Amino acid sequence: MLLLIDIGNTNTTIGFHDNGEIRNILHFKTISGGRNTEEYSYILEGVISTQKLRKPGGAALCSVVPDVTPFITNALKKSFDLKPFIINHDVNTGLEFLVKNVTELGADRIANAVAAYKRYKRDVIIIDFGTATTFCVVTEKGEYTGGAIMPGIALWAHALAEKTAKLPVISLRAPDSILGKNTRENIRSGVILGHAGAVERIIHDISEETGKEYTVLATGGLADLVTPYIKRIDHINPLLTLEGLRLIHEMNS
Repeated sequence: MLLLIDIGNTNTTIGFHDNGEIRNILHFKTISGGRNTEEYSYILEGVISTQKLRKPGGAALCSVVPDVTPFITNALKKSFDLKPFIINHDVNTGLEFLVKNVTELGADRIANAVAAYKRYKRDVIIIDFGTATTFCVVTEKGEYTGGAIMPGIALWAHALAEKTAKLPVISLRAPDSILGKNTRENIRSGVILGHAGAVERIIHDISEETGKEYTVLATGGLADLVTPYIKRIDHINPLLTLEGLRLIHEMNS
């Protein structure tokens, strides 16, 4: 059984690959500097115990929070005597990276790109709706040609509350109407529908600039919230990053 760990800016996601399936998914808050090795060990061992799982025989990890990575790495050693395979730009991915500085590319975006390419083998745009909303473009030849990054939905909402005197922090849920009837409804409509519109524009302009039609794939913790308002989304895969981890681990084993 392979343990898969995706350390994101807001949440850390873990899952287990066994018998050809990724399951027993767990999400918990990523707290930079807030947990030690023992606490992460307790979380990991608790999942194994409560879900009555076998001890994992390997682990693959991607992280965009460097401060947290060594604590989880040490927890894996402590709990399961495992040294995780850590995804970065140097590992074998089967992709060709046509970007200026591949060292700047997030490990989660690499995992997403590998999973999307292996699954579809066509020109694809991957949109990950997380703390940031990221776009990755991969060709049918396996070329990672670039992408875009913009603030995620929650960042939009929190920035309004933080940088204004009277606007409140809102809960993130679907707007009841395009025309909000109070301040919170106004913000919810503007943030979510505005985000959807921005995503549509970037998809359109990528196609215009490259002269290609793409399969558009969405993933990430906030994908279900915004994708109903985006016409160009073809597929939603919440496990895309974990699937990419599994594939990269397999290619490098």
